[in-house]
Amino acid sequence: MLALIGPGDVPRDQMALALSACASVADLDGFITSLPGVFHVIARIAGRSRVQGTASGLRQVSYTEHLGHIWASDRARTLARLTGAPLDRSSLALRLMEPVPHPLPERGLWRGIETVPPGHCLVLGDGRDRRVERWWRPPAPSITLAAGADRVREALSLSVRQHARGRTRISSELSGGFDSTALFFLAEREQPVVAVTAAGRDPLDEDAAWAARAVSHARRADHRVVPAQQLPLVYAQLDRATEPLDEPSIAVASRARVLAMTEIPRREGADLHLTGHGGDHLFVGLPTLTADLLRSRPLLALRHMNAYRGMFGWSWRDMARQLLSPGSYRRWLATSATSGTGADPRFPILTWGLGATMPPWLTPSAVETIHEEVRQAAQTAAPLASTPGRHLELDGIRDGARLARALTDITALAGLPLSTPFFDDRVMEAALAVRIEDRARPFAYKPLLAAAMHGIVPPELLTRTTKGVGSMDLAVGLRTYAPHLSQLWSDSRLAELGLVDGQRLACLCARPDSVELDDGALLTTVACELWLRSLEHA
Repeated sequence: MLALIGPGDVPRDQMALALSACASVADLDGFITSLPGVFHVIARIAGRSRVQGTASGLRQVSYTEHLGHIWASDRARTLARLTGAPLDRSSLALRLMEPVPHPLPERGLWRGIETVPPGHCLVLGDGRDRRVERWWRPPAPSITLAAGADRVREALSLSVRQHARGRTRISSELSGGFDSTALFFLAEREQPVVAVTAAGRDPLDEDAAWAARAVSHARRADHRVVPAQQLPLVYAQLDRATEPLDEPSIAVASRARVLAMTEIPRREGADLHLTGHGGDHLFVGLPTLTADLLRSRPLLALRHMNAYRGMFGWSWRDMARQLLSPGSYRRWLATSATSGTGADPRFPILTWGLGATMPPWLTPSAVETIHEEVRQAAQTAAPLASTPGRHLELDGIRDGARLARALTDITALAGLPLSTPFFDDRVMEAALAVRIEDRARPFAYKPLLAAAMHGIVPPELLTRTTKGVGSMDLAVGLRTYAPHLSQLWSDSRLAELGLVDGQRLACLCARPDSVELDDGALLTTVACELWLRSLEHA
């Protein structure tokens, strides 16, 4: 038996042919890695079952032992409710770090409930018999820009087609940036599109102007612009954030904005909404990737590193320290994962990751728990790749997929499913297979995506080098909703668990210009607080 759960349509005879050639569930690897789209896979062959999500992490699987059997689901929360599993306080404490280093995000939030890592599958026998096996590995970055552009174009086109197939009407987020513009023009090839653009409050934000340029080239698109003053701010309507998410997500802080953007196409009959989430993770090209080239192409690597140094204001001393002695991943996790360097944009990240910020409102008990959990993880942790750049890239993709999962759940519950084709495994593979020097260039913005969209996106739209970041909306939202945020901590669930100092948080939020709120850690803490409260609505 074989079931594929996801968008698109795989012919029944194609599935039957693949199944007939398999003597075991492991033999399905080749068939699964040939499919465009985003699928959960469930198979039963020769007395064993195989359950899996995607390599990107956009679709995941959790499992637990209960009543003498292994139960699996795409929702850890469902398993927790069915089995009565208790909350894991230590795992929740780790989510208060920003960012959470690999492999800690894979930790379940309920005791006894495990998550299958992306690129792995759960293989089940009888009773308690189970094992987790790897089925996917990232491709070596070896093909040229030209060949890679062809692969990305084909994979992304197929993914959009799969997502759009069978839909009555589709809408597309059109921010004006590279990623959403690419999806907009690919979607318009399939059927008429409702394009939705948010006008920013920042007078220097060029997104709306670039979106208008894109629509002027469209053949069959309706354009809807949400004026800045009609778009909810970050932190709006937090009291309504009761969606049953599997884990805390900063998506809840912007849920009102996201729902406002999808409400327009939903009213106009759209039953699928495309977004460009994931494009940054695949196509920006981290400076850390350039550091991976030091052994194979040292002159090119040093030339590019010098350009990054000038762009970001890095010092040669900080760069040399990381480049000359990156050390092992376990050593980095044990000594640097909680260093807080990620909060300083002038500090280079050329090794295994960002040093996580430890918010000042954490209790001593929470800090001790986090350090102990990180130390324990460092004893056995393995990186996602042998080099820091590729590891950090894959970790970033997983992190982006987690955010996309939360956004998908929020919009689906409101009546309009969200689609993120950039997290399609085939699209991800096509991008990762391109040579580092062709993807990570300090002098070019997303060169691989630009090359892939040649002939699809009008040339003038591929010349953009700016990007809206929404920092003004975040700052104004923090000031506007300071009283609500301050009140949130008066009966904090995190404080009840002994993880945060509610009184200190209330005082800080009452003074939204406090420097302690500058690094984004508040978003993470709010996410954890609202997630705990959402459990009470189950």
